[in-house]
Amino acid sequence: MKRRILITGATKGIGRSIAEELSSSHRVFIAGRDEKKLEELCKQINAHGFFSGNLLLDDNYKKLFEKASSSLGGVDVMINNAGEYIWSPVEKTSNDDIERLLKLNLEIPYKLSALAAKEMKAQRWGRIINIGSISGAVGEANASLYSASKAGLIGMTKALGLELAEYGITVNTINPGWVKTDLTEQALSDNLNEQEELDCIPQHRFIKPEEIAKLTAYLISDDAKGITGQSLNLCAGLSLG
Repeated sequence: MKRRILITGATKGIGRSIAEELSSSHRVFIAGRDEKKLEELCKQINAHGFFSGNLLLDDNYKKLFEKASSSLGGVDVMINNAGEYIWSPVEKTSNDDIERLLKLNLEIPYKLSALAAKEMKAQRWGRIINIGSISGAVGEANASLYSASKAGLIGMTKALGLELAEYGITVNTINPGWVKTDLTEQALSDNLNEQEELDCIPQHRFIKPEEIAKLTAYLISDDAKGITGQSLNLCAGLSLG
């Protein structure tokens, strides 16, 4: 059965891979900041529309959901992927950083989930998938703000999993480890050493975005209807120490 899927942060990396994977079997609506890239991807994967805008501004999250719901005829699956990473010692983290990151990484996914849950409850079926981070599951030195925001997603997932279970709605978070994306490349080039990071990963490799996309496809299927409120670490063993 074709599901109606809204994906945020879809122009690159994990979000783009999810959009490409799911568009082959479902109807997808994509969102991001780069209008040109969204338009190109929309044509490439035959998406059912896109929304270009900064989710931190005004009520863009509402405008996004309304446009997606109108274009798709409703939303069955909400994939909260948009987010930002900051590497910063705690004492050097600015108030602006705190406000921006917590809003984008936690508040916006919460608000979009609330809008999606209202539709999903009415039809007694739905899937909410949050793209978290292994940093939210185990913590990351010098990324305490990022870790806090992603840990918040895990808590939200557990609570919503309980709250929405009786309506046939599942809520789960995927926690990737290091993934080979532009975001990772920037973090490695700015503050970290790639080989040192690889040495810390038991499988000595980065996760591919396609692996996350495949897990997402499974979680929205009926085969995964018994999985809810879970935090799934897809990290090549990084969470094991």
